Amino acid sequence: MSLIKARPNRARVLRHISRLKEPNRDTLVLYARFIGDTADYVLNQLIETTIGRDRDFLAWREAHSTETPSAPGDGPQGPGSVSPSGGQR
Repeated sequence: MSLIKARPNRARVLRHISRLKEPNRDTLVLYARFIGDTADYVLNQLIETTIGRDRDFLAWREAHSTETPSAPGDGPQGPGSVSPSGGQR
């Protein structure tokens, strides 16, 4: 039995580009195929069932309720990040 169930309805989604390690990407794609849904759905469910239930994060989020998410690419830049011009930083 799968941990993530296929979605009963479709919700509005926003595009977010990210990078995954190859084994994680393969697992994601195969799990999506296993439950008969998309990789996007699996990622959303993982966020809801892990990050969305992290009590420390929820407390932090409540304490920072005036903060809004930045656009993708904003904020701290890690190694290998891509600048807005498309070049490596």
